Amino acid sequence: MHTLAELRHDLIYGARLLAKSPGFAAVAVLSLALGIGANTAIFTLINTVLLKLLPVHDPQALVSLTDPNTAGVSIGTSDGTREMLSTREFESLRDRTQVFSGVLAAQSELDKYPASINGQPPEDIRTRLVSGGYFSVLGTTPFAGRFFTAADEHGPATAPFAVISYEFWLRRFGGAPSALQARIHLFKADLSVIGVAPPHFFGEHVGAAPDIWIPLDMQPLLMPGRMWLADDPARIEKVMWLHVIGRRKPGVSEKQAEANVNVVFKQIVAEEFAKYASSQPSILKQDLKLHFAGNGVSTLRGDYADPLYFLMAVVGLVLLIACANLANLLLARATARQKEMSVRLALGAGRARIIRQFLTESLMLSIAGGVLGSLFAVYGVGLLTRLVSNHPGEMMLDIRPDLRVLLFTIGISLLTGFVFGLAPAWRSAGINVSGTLKEAGRGLTANSRKVSLGKLLVVAQIVMSVMLLIGAGWFVRTLRNLENVDLGYQRDKLVLMHLDFLTAGYSGERLPIAYNEVRERLARIPGVRAVAYSTNGLFSGSESSDEITVEGYKPTKPADKEARFDRVGPDYFKSIGIPILLGRDISAHDTNAAESVCVVNEAFAKFYFNGQNPIGRHITDEFPDTKKTFTIVGVTRNARDHSLRRDIDRRFYLSALQPLGQYAAFMNYEIRTLGDPASIIQPARREVLAFDPAIPIYNAKPFVTMLDEALRQSSMVAELAAAFGGLALLLACIGLYGVLSYAVAQRTNEIGIRMALGAERTTVVRMILRETALLILVGLAVGVPASLACARLIQSKLFGLKPADPLTLATALAIMIAVAIASGYLPARRASRVDPLVALRYE
Repeated sequence: MHTLAELRHDLIYGARLLAKSPGFAAVAVLSLALGIGANTAIFTLINTVLLKLLPVHDPQALVSLTDPNTAGVSIGTSDGTREMLSTREFESLRDRTQVFSGVLAAQSELDKYPASINGQPPEDIRTRLVSGGYFSVLGTTPFAGRFFTAADEHGPATAPFAVISYEFWLRRFGGAPSALQARIHLFKADLSVIGVAPPHFFGEHVGAAPDIWIPLDMQPLLMPGRMWLADDPARIEKVMWLHVIGRRKPGVSEKQAEANVNVVFKQIVAEEFAKYASSQPSILKQDLKLHFAGNGVSTLRGDYADPLYFLMAVVGLVLLIACANLANLLLARATARQKEMSVRLALGAGRARIIRQFLTESLMLSIAGGVLGSLFAVYGVGLLTRLVSNHPGEMMLDIRPDLRVLLFTIGISLLTGFVFGLAPAWRSAGINVSGTLKEAGRGLTANSRKVSLGKLLVVAQIVMSVMLLIGAGWFVRTLRNLENVDLGYQRDKLVLMHLDFLTAGYSGERLPIAYNEVRERLARIPGVRAVAYSTNGLFSGSESSDEITVEGYKPTKPADKEARFDRVGPDYFKSIGIPILLGRDISAHDTNAAESVCVVNEAFAKFYFNGQNPIGRHITDEFPDTKKTFTIVGVTRNARDHSLRRDIDRRFYLSALQPLGQYAAFMNYEIRTLGDPASIIQPARREVLAFDPAIPIYNAKPFVTMLDEALRQSSMVAELAAAFGGLALLLACIGLYGVLSYAVAQRTNEIGIRMALGAERTTVVRMILRETALLILVGLAVGVPASLACARLIQSKLFGLKPADPLTLATALAIMIAVAIASGYLPARRASRVDPLVALRYE
């Protein structure tokens, strides 16, 4: 009780003192709030994307048999560790493994389709195909209605059911019970809504929540022309498109589960690829690696884990700078209160009580900063979510703070209070009582030790600020380099659109006719200069590669036989603006009835022909189901069409009118315009729909918009690093200004004496600025090497520059020096204007 009474007294006394200094309290709380808010916001996003467990029963027992950081569809073959599985592989593992109480499969990517609900006009909804045991394996119960189960699946197109999310139920149906009788028409599927998922349940994929879940058996009707429920036994290709998650039985460890799964999986691979084992032995070297799936799967982790951790380190440094700043302010306050503390000690107060008083006041400031910082964090989390998302407004993240975020905020608030309050508390408890009571308070001599501690804190601030400025410079310059990288063609006045011909019912020889008909229609639009088409397109996320044999080249390692390829339409390179260096472009005459030809890029020609003329040489595609030989008819300049960062791949281009096994079902159209590309999008849509209204059109947008989306991660890091670097610079300069102002006040007598003896004002200014320059030089001498030492941690994220880039270092140092000198000049100028008579009377 006695201790509680003392604590109550300390709180009341501390609150009274802070109320007497509202300016100091406001600056302290706001500085801490910015630091704590930034840390809490970024930790909240880290928690949501990387750490938070799924809102399902016992998520700790869930393991992923596939790579939780990938998504999409891979059609072909594989070796090594598999990223995704085919439907047949999932079913075999589900039925033959002994270590799981249940196994589920889910479509690895979220689809967005136009759907008619209860006969109303089509609207876009997000869908995910999942297996019958999906909900039971995850361990969740419906909010309303029921979930479909494995008992509802009886083969392709036999489970016309849908479960809608709670959020979609509220948004689209207003929470009405009649939603359970709703009918949803999607392509060729007519679905009945049979259940509503519980609130906050988004499935297994973090950041990509569907509006509805549909049984896997409905895949052929939702994706007309594709049968992904069973692999074609006559072909080596598999459609790998599923994430597979298992729930471990009690007592089964992840290692035991992985061992059992791989025994079964290797048996499946041996059965499926037995006839190809002799020609492609590597195809049998496939395995599965189990991953913890209690926190779900998400492509966001692979994309944003490193940037988020980097930003967490950045805001941590900002908070440390704020703490050092406040420690300096409290040191000055502690000096002003030395006589108060001496009197309290002389009257019998223990030194522990003095320390507790100062720590209580600092903790009051930090708690207030934490409360205000939490409000800042709410806005910050929304901002970060928008920056992370490539599709603003569509990312579905459950960013509600949980216990982990609450404990983080409380912990960081208490820690900061202890950090910035410890130095002044320790110093005040260690004062000499008799000396302080006798001290007249003059001159620098009596306070030199105290000033030096403040200066040490300022040096630490400069060091951390320099590190943040240099880091921000690296990422800003990286972003500029990526924005200005030479693509090999003009990036503006270009529109892209992706067409799905297979869903509209096109196949066989109808496909090349459709390709060219759409191309001709688009070319007739006013303002269009040229139209091209290609299977993989420009920065579409789609990619193709294969094992090849090149005439006259002997590979030294297996990777030498791998090359990327694309299938392109007539005059592709001319339309895009990629120069042909040798030979010719793909033409309209390169059809199935003509000789099979290809064009290669510079990287391909240099690697395989080493400066010799490749025109007329032959390339053989060695894929078992599509083995075919092509004659090289052209060499094109290197172009960046899939990645801004990595080295340009060796690539060959085939004619889309000469099928490689079969004609492509999807096609990307590239429209070169004379004016504003955005003005062409709607006319282009109208022309496609006039040709066939059943053709789905995806991602119709200017090419520069697609590039901006590809740069979203780099842009986010650069913007936030620059913002936090600027905040750190501001805090450091406030700290420098404060400590120099305090030093000038302590030296008022000395300055007055110097000026009374004839010192010029410029002499006084130079004296103060020399101290400023010394602090800056010491900070830079430590900060620059520290930055370069840390650079190896982020070097892989840089592009077009090295950590020791002179321009980046010079710019950061110039900014730091200029702002720091300006901060030091104000106290120096004020010192030079001291009236000697007033200074000599200063007490």
